[in-house]
Amino acid sequence: MAADYEFEFEIKRSQRRKTLCLQIREGQVQVIVPTRTPERQIKALLDKHTPWIHKKLREQAARPAAMPKAYVHGEIYTYLGEDHRLQIIEGPHWPAERIDNDLVVTVPASLADGVREAKVRDRLYEWYRQSALEELQARTECYSRRLGAAPTSVKVKSYKRRWGSCSAGGEISYNWRLIIAPGSVVDYVAAHEVAHLVQHNHSPDFWRLVEELMPDYRHQQGWLNKNGATLAI
Repeated sequence: MAADYEFEFEIKRSQRRKTLCLQIREGQVQVIVPTRTPERQIKALLDKHTPWIHKKLREQAARPAAMPKAYVHGEIYTYLGEDHRLQIIEGPHWPAERIDNDLVVTVPASLADGVREAKVRDRLYEWYRQSALEELQARTECYSRRLGAAPTSVKVKSYKRRWGSCSAGGEISYNWRLIIAPGSVVDYVAAHEVAHLVQHNHSPDFWRLVEELMPDYRHQQGWLNKNGATLAI
């Protein structure tokens, strides 16, 4: 069936799915359908939405992408929307830390080429994850107090295609890469997930609740949709 179209797609069958659904994320087209959906129905869905699929693929291809990092002294890294210069110093094991406008990473002396960069990358990754957890816990608590509904826990994870989630049991999880975005965007995702504690859906009532917590949420949502792929280290 894929040969009938100018784009590649993946079919995912789910026992829990009741309806057919199209998703396009990071240039990948997914068709999510109930387990026993015949191919003719999938083809009909794709035929109907082919112009829309092409439009979305073009839009996503035009979005800015993350620049690859070399993990070398003087390189620029972003934290809460602000640029910080990487400073690499030699010394005994020590966690990465932010000092003024620098991100300081300490590595052992005389590391071989490649090993040094990998060590710097690992130190940065640890620092970003821990900083993301602290920031997102604080922002979640702020919006939870305003809403009067507290999550059972707040965690950070390495999601590929989502920025946050709220389980039916009230556990909120965030993508740690959010901490690279401007603070207002981080606030939007926190408000979004906290609102799910009351409205576990994306109904009009849910979006009204998000707007109460963050009146300009559409602007932050738009920024994330456009620039999300750039949030990487």
